[in-house]
Amino acid sequence: MSTRNIVLFGQSGAGKSSVINLMAGKEIAKTSSGANRCTMHWEEHFISFDGHDYKMFDTIGLEQPQFNIEGYIDAIVNARNLIMKLDREGGIDLLLFCVQAGRITATVQYNYRLFCEWLCEEKVPIVLVLTGLEREKSMESWWGNNQGAFHKYKISVVGHACITSAKNLDGRSQQLYEESRPLVRALVREHTHDRSEGAWKGGHGWFRRFVLKLRGLLPGKYTLKKKDITTTLTKRCGMPQEAAALLAKQIRQELS
Repeated sequence: MSTRNIVLFGQSGAGKSSVINLMAGKEIAKTSSGANRCTMHWEEHFISFDGHDYKMFDTIGLEQPQFNIEGYIDAIVNARNLIMKLDREGGIDLLLFCVQAGRITATVQYNYRLFCEWLCEEKVPIVLVLTGLEREKSMESWWGNNQGAFHKYKISVVGHACITSAKNLDGRSQQLYEESRPLVRALVREHTHDRSEGAWKGGHGWFRRFVLKLRGLLPGKYTLKKKDITTTLTKRCGMPQEAAALLAKQIRQELS
């Protein structure tokens, strides 16, 4: 059977890497952070369970959205590179949205909209994995008590799992950790190998559609200068000068 491509997204600290390790049944993803989001766009991990193969793409967590030009350029570069890579490797089968249980904020909504609406054009199924529930009497009860907050922020998913992804805690928490593994695996399998639809690909014209959407987020009538874009791409994102100049020209053309 073919390998399914899954993109994990969510804020830093939501437990994306820990969820990968939970599904894999071993430590394959680093759970510590500290990498610059421009120099490391994502981490790719190959895992297998229940007779199926998956490529997991652990993306850099997005924090409070800062409405500045550098942030938009970073988003364009990261999105462009990841979508183009996955287009070559079969497309995207599933988005896995990691959220730490607690107060749902506008930043959670921003993460959702970026990946669901702007990157994948609402054409890729999204499942929600709620982490940090080891202290709850019933992990699943948390969803029943709090799902209204997700509806408030217009976050729509095809399925969810309430889990703990933290290892080496007390006895009960460790038991909940082991119970969480089949919950996440079943959720992923149901919405990848158990569904008939194929993977989504951005295809020709995707980059233009994406940039036009980002244009609507630009504050006021701010105008991007090609020189400023090129400087940011080379200094902050480590792109070669020639490649940065070409991408800067493309961005300027799309935003003009």
